[in-house]
Amino acid sequence: MSDSGPSRTFLGGSKGSGTLSAVYAALFVAPGFYLPFFPVFLVSLGLSPEAIGIAIGIPMGVRLLANPVAGILSDRWGRPRRFLAVLGLGAASAFALMAVLPGTGAVFLLVALATLFWGPAFPLTDAFGVRLARERGVDYGRARLWGSVAFIFANVALGVALEVLPPASIVWLIAASLVLYAVSVQMLPRLKTPAVAESAAPPRVSRKVLLAVFAAACVQSSHAALYAFGSVHWQASGISSSFIGFLWGAGVAAEVVVFYFATAMLKRFSPIGLILIGGVSAIVRFILTALDPPQALLVPLMTMHAFTFTATFLGMVAIAGESGGAGAQGRAQAFSSTAVSIAMLLATFAAGPLYARYGAHAFFGSALIAAFGCVLALLAWAQPQSAGEGGKTVEPS
Repeated sequence: MSDSGPSRTFLGGSKGSGTLSAVYAALFVAPGFYLPFFPVFLVSLGLSPEAIGIAIGIPMGVRLLANPVAGILSDRWGRPRRFLAVLGLGAASAFALMAVLPGTGAVFLLVALATLFWGPAFPLTDAFGVRLARERGVDYGRARLWGSVAFIFANVALGVALEVLPPASIVWLIAASLVLYAVSVQMLPRLKTPAVAESAAPPRVSRKVLLAVFAAACVQSSHAALYAFGSVHWQASGISSSFIGFLWGAGVAAEVVVFYFATAMLKRFSPIGLILIGGVSAIVRFILTALDPPQALLVPLMTMHAFTFTATFLGMVAIAGESGGAGAQGRAQAFSSTAVSIAMLLATFAAGPLYARYGAHAFFGSALIAAFGCVLALLAWAQPQSAGEGGKTVEPS
């Protein structure tokens, strides 16, 4: 399942990866605070359940516009470190303002504003990481794993801290982590300045790349029902909250292991091969989940996240990185991120009615989505390899 060619340029040694590791750790502390505890902050403001649902849903829509626009702006500006710092500081400011402007309307506006800055930071940091792997030999996978480690740490640490801290501390801590991210990106090595023609040109989105990105988006969106109703279903089945927390932690821990070996995996498998591994694993994982297995089997099923999510993610980032030269990396990664966001949004909307009607059998739908992703990946595999990947660079910036 390996191939020769451009995917090799994605790989690198460990030299210089420490700074990128710190950047990912700072970036992923914020969602580690946000995902489990931001609703707690909203409850403390007195928002109704309906208003909380709107506030949590706003980022899904905003990212669809923010990510591709930010990718274009970043590539055209040509100063990715500064652009990432602006994103971090903008998001930090919006979260901090939520603590002092607590009205429902203000929260809606500030959540949208925060997402405009925060959402693009993830794919654009990936774009920077891919370029560092190519130009300076940084090991992208081993740097990225520190994002997952930081996410777990933030979950646990804030959960303990909220025993004594007020709910307003949640948004202040999110803001502080984003300021730390903005500072850390300024310490990243400089990248080579793309040639003018390369910066102006859009990413080379061939049919092969399009099919592969859409395949990855399908496999990633097959997780939607699990994210929305996995814990709900397990709790209704009598599984304790502590064991459910352990299950999610096991999934993220398995993700960290795969990121550690990402370079070796990309030497052995092509990006499309990794997407196929993720898709086939997702089919198996969600068929077994739909059969409502005993509690003991849930642990290995959750550790399959290493393949269903992480292998798919690595394949998507790598093939998006091949779709253009250094001057189009922001657009390429933002496009793939937007494709995943759209697919995840649609799958999440479908998951509610399916789970309401079929219960655990709704996960058969997840397996079906993953199977469609595998079909798209095989179609991408069959496309001829395009020539002329990469791009010429000139003097360092």
